Amino acid sequence: MTVFTFRRKLCLAVLLLTGLATILFGGFFQILLNAIIHEELEQKLPIKNGTLAFGFWRDPPVPVQFGIYVFDVQNPDEVIAGKEAPSIVEKGPYVYRMHLHKEDIKWHQNGTVSYVQPQTYFFDREASVGPDTDTFLTINVPYITIATIMRFELPWLQKIIDAFVRAKYENAFRRVSVHDIWWGYEDPVLEEAAELLKKFNITSSLINGKFGFYMEHNNTGDGMYNVFSGLDGNLDNYILVDRWNGLKKLTLWTTEYANQIRGSDGSQHPPYVTKDTSISIFDGYLQRSLKMCYNGSSSFMGVRTLHFTVPYSEFATASENPDNAGFCTPDIHHCIPSGAYNMTDATNYAPIYVSMPHFVGGDPYYFKHVTGLHPDRLKHQPFYDIHALTGVSLQGARRYQLVVRTESFEYFSAFKNFPVSYLPILWIDGLAQMDAKTIALFRDEVQSTLDAMPTVRGVIFGLGGFIALIILTLIFIWKRKARTVFTSDIEHLDEDRKPLIQKKKKRNSRVSPPLRSGDLNTHSDDVAVRDRRQNGGVITEERVAQDSNNSEPKQENGRLHSGSNVESDGPSEFFDPRTSPVPDPAYYKSFEST
Repeated sequence: MTVFTFRRKLCLAVLLLTGLATILFGGFFQILLNAIIHEELEQKLPIKNGTLAFGFWRDPPVPVQFGIYVFDVQNPDEVIAGKEAPSIVEKGPYVYRMHLHKEDIKWHQNGTVSYVQPQTYFFDREASVGPDTDTFLTINVPYITIATIMRFELPWLQKIIDAFVRAKYENAFRRVSVHDIWWGYEDPVLEEAAELLKKFNITSSLINGKFGFYMEHNNTGDGMYNVFSGLDGNLDNYILVDRWNGLKKLTLWTTEYANQIRGSDGSQHPPYVTKDTSISIFDGYLQRSLKMCYNGSSSFMGVRTLHFTVPYSEFATASENPDNAGFCTPDIHHCIPSGAYNMTDATNYAPIYVSMPHFVGGDPYYFKHVTGLHPDRLKHQPFYDIHALTGVSLQGARRYQLVVRTESFEYFSAFKNFPVSYLPILWIDGLAQMDAKTIALFRDEVQSTLDAMPTVRGVIFGLGGFIALIILTLIFIWKRKARTVFTSDIEHLDEDRKPLIQKKKKRNSRVSPPLRSGDLNTHSDDVAVRDRRQNGGVITEERVAQDSNNSEPKQENGRLHSGSNVESDGPSEFFDPRTSPVPDPAYYKSFEST
């Protein structure tokens, strides 16, 4: 019987093709999914008016909490006398809420878009330890700046300037409010000193009658940025800074690497971020680019992110990180210990340095010359938690510390015995976290969809496997059914042959009548003798041929005769198909296998 009929073959072919197509689709599913995602990003990420991404980019849904921590000097008299290193106590945070909005947006032929981003600050009293009118004692930055600028002038000129400043009751330390040290305060003494210095052709923007680290920066930005828009379909450099204030590179530092403008502003990065991705941020206030390194996986409000931090090596001395040689001013022979870099040239010769808060990751040198520091990597190291697919920073913290270098100045009496130290004034914790509504968009529409893809792929492979199982099951059932039918036919054939077998057995069991003596005399030439013996219920027959002339028996028509015409009453000794035995069942099985 034929196992695979035409219909069965057609059914198997359809199932086989469907299963193969399903498995192939599952194999190419990830490639197809990646192509779809890339197409979606190419459509939605580029900065062009009217898109969802443009709205997020122009008005970032990322509330920024701008915390200020100040250091209150506890032993001013001992420091002035040169008896002790400065001892400080941290106060804060004093929190401002910052609102960001991009303006003067213009698209350019080279695939970039330019803008400025004014920053508006509002003091948040509830989130702060006190009002921003709280005061603290710190180094008199304008006064020590004057001493620093005048140090290489003639001694008599230095003495005149020192006498003038002391006559106005200026001292080495000054008590100021948090608001004033950041946003600026007016000082008539400084204004008069600035007028006096102009007569000797000595000027500085810090010596103009007003001083503040962030003076005139409220409602303003940190410069004009040109970033790649992604409109040309190239997402590899998407959102990276091309120019800052019209410059392709800085001119402040002494090496090409130090002057490079690399990376983005930190709020967003090119898509497809991995742990091996090279990421940098450019900070206009710090006048430099900072490299970031992957530091493990993280999550923010249920959305998985990659945790990148600014490594300590970015503030290391040139002997530890040769890339930082350009930040040693005026040259590589004036590098300071790892943990800070010199901003004097960027601040009009004020002895200002920048480091991570509490000199975290810095050289022990700093902790020997200032007491009261408590570095903590989790609290003080800058970081960004970046969404891997889109490159968006879901949260990040810009953290840096402003430091003044103190030393003795021979012709300025207030600083004559001052010890060398790097005295922290304050540090900034600029924490930005995306709002809950936007996070829900990332979690529910992006992450959940991507998380479901492995399940979908598994279902596809499972469907292919299920079809394969159906094919195997059908083949097994059809073969088993064919074998059953074939065996049944054999059994019926055996039933049909039983009467013939029984008939043969009956003829074989028939007993001939006993021989009589007269029978031997009826044949003179040829005598047939049948000797019947009963052996275990089986009758055997022998024919004895005697020929008085010793002639051999003759064969006629396939039958042996002794020359007599007398027929034997016994059974035939030749093959009869009607009475032949039924072949062994193994004989039929040999046909099944074929």
